[in-house]
Amino acid sequence: MMKLPHRLDAIVYKSLLLVISITLLIFMVKRTAEAAFTFDEAATYLNYISASPMALFNFNSANNHLVNTLLAKLAWVLGGSSEFVLRLPNLLAFAVYLLFSFLILDRFVKNKMIAVCGYFLLSLNPYVLDFFSLCRGYGLSLAFLMASLFFFFSFMENAIENKPDRYRPLNFSLAAAALAVLCNFGLLNVYISLAVIAFVFFAARNRRDRRQVLPVEESNHNPSGKKKFFLPILVLLAVLFNLLVISQDLTLAQKFFEPVSVRITGPSEQEKQNLGVYRIDIKNRETRLIYEDDLWKMDKPAYFTAVKFRCLPDLLSKIKQIEIRIGPETFGLDAFDLKRIRSLSPKKYSTFYNPYAVGLKRSIIPVFRPVINWKGDRAFFPYFLLRALLVLGIFVLFVGLLLLSRRLLRRWKLLKAEQFRSLASMTLVLAAFIGYPLYILKKSGELFWGGQTGFIRDTVFSLINNSFYGNLYFRRQEWAVFFFICLILLASLVLFIVHARKRTLAEMLPGFSIFSILILTFISTLLQRALLDNLYLIGRTALFFIPLFMLLAIFLLQYLSRRTTAMEIISICLLAALTLLFVTHFSMRASTAMTVEWRSDADTKSMLKDLRTMKDKDPADHPKIVLGISDIFFPSMQYYLKRGNSTWLEVNTAPPYQGNDFYYLEDTLSSTRRILPRMILLETYPLSGNVLFRPKIE
Repeated sequence: MMKLPHRLDAIVYKSLLLVISITLLIFMVKRTAEAAFTFDEAATYLNYISASPMALFNFNSANNHLVNTLLAKLAWVLGGSSEFVLRLPNLLAFAVYLLFSFLILDRFVKNKMIAVCGYFLLSLNPYVLDFFSLCRGYGLSLAFLMASLFFFFSFMENAIENKPDRYRPLNFSLAAAALAVLCNFGLLNVYISLAVIAFVFFAARNRRDRRQVLPVEESNHNPSGKKKFFLPILVLLAVLFNLLVISQDLTLAQKFFEPVSVRITGPSEQEKQNLGVYRIDIKNRETRLIYEDDLWKMDKPAYFTAVKFRCLPDLLSKIKQIEIRIGPETFGLDAFDLKRIRSLSPKKYSTFYNPYAVGLKRSIIPVFRPVINWKGDRAFFPYFLLRALLVLGIFVLFVGLLLLSRRLLRRWKLLKAEQFRSLASMTLVLAAFIGYPLYILKKSGELFWGGQTGFIRDTVFSLINNSFYGNLYFRRQEWAVFFFICLILLASLVLFIVHARKRTLAEMLPGFSIFSILILTFISTLLQRALLDNLYLIGRTALFFIPLFMLLAIFLLQYLSRRTTAMEIISICLLAALTLLFVTHFSMRASTAMTVEWRSDADTKSMLKDLRTMKDKDPADHPKIVLGISDIFFPSMQYYLKRGNSTWLEVNTAPPYQGNDFYYLEDTLSSTRRILPRMILLETYPLSGNVLFRPKIE
């Protein structure tokens, strides 16, 4: 085996990796504190973290990455609402990711030169690092994934050597994989792959033992005291969890929302076309109502938390009365209410909501309490109980199928009792926690992020392009990387086939397991697309493929280096060259301010600082700034307004492009061309390309 230069011993080798880790952690701490809050982070904060505790059980949006939401809410309670505090769980997850990356390489990669290079490959992808400094579940999922792989490899090694307690690492592996799924549902493909590989491994080992007529080492059929205690607790928690999730299910409650319509008297028909009437939902999003037959209304049943009105002040003065009809009841805003609104509204533009008293009887269920068109809890609870019984029945049926499969597998001598328990217990618990949330997400159409072209184009190429982080080194660079991926997969397949024929595949089980996970995940993705019409994983939802592929490449070169001295030299040189490319790319593209998938949010903090400077420079002219923004900036702006208590700033979505002091818009000539003659460009921000305008003074 080729040694490190100067016969580097274990202490120096570990010290080198420690220095790399500390350097990366310092970089990530700086990035976690400095990067502007992104759209999805702000939505998570507004809808779940700063909301009532019951919001944790609301899965009507794919933004609820459960483990991240729980940990971020705990951090918020203890430390406040700064970006650093809310992102702290993922920053700590990065330390866990590095730790288990080291443990995998140190234990299962014998050549320390390859281990050091592999550590660079696993930790220097700037696209992967983005997600360890965001308040989202993706970084956490990668940390749990690496932990799961380490325990899975340990399980296979222990099982081959027939060590006592050899199934315990498998339990840890599946538990870590289950937590990864609760951070990012896309990791369900990996969990299923691990369970399938473990099943095949058990079946093959049991078949070999029967052929060799070895004594059967069946462990105690009864679970240990800890398992007897924890499994029922987990099941009870799952039952309670599902009841709470059902109580927050907006898809179940759709039939319990009364229709809402608005009538406004005073303005002419032409002037009414310039009136904006909006529905506000629980996530503080607005939907413009349709004007038809002298009424503003929705084209389908929906819940309202408020009705929002927007118009110019001169049009507001012409309104005599506003009638809001909610189901059987009509609420009116009379001349006194409108006079008060006129006195409170800004001079340039009038935006106001219906008073809190306008609404039917509020629900006692927290998620429905803000809804003003709720039919009533008495009508809802029978349906809630019926849905709860249905979910419980499905769960009991699932348990019955597991018990039946246990009997059949033991009769066919495929699995032993403890082997089955190791696979079934955590699978049962995971199914209980994710089954109904996945149903809600599918039914409410929230599983909309993904591709429809194909696995290679959507999943593989999205990861390749994002990993380049917006940098173009040469034409068709993504195809060069794709060719390299195919080469690694093909070489791995050939190597594993050769060793399978020689019956020496056990020598390379970690690499073969990674290869199998990649293949099984690819197959399960295709099956989901064909059977469930799910979209192909894309970008961040497929992030886990990157460390999986890096591990496969590392293991492949490790196995090749064992064959001959020449192959060892070639493998190490190839890996060293790849490492040099990664280091160069990271040094050129690593950023503490930008996140590649949310590039448009990169300059939000800079823009707010500029506005504050302009206000402080001339407070008499700008006692309060009214800012028009593109819709995409609304959640992050709400986060900064809520966090900083910025009473000097009011935010409106644009268009319309009138009535505001400044406009912060996405960089696009197509979206701003028609308003350019009426605007003065103040700033073009370098990272996002967004622009800050102010209207010309006429």
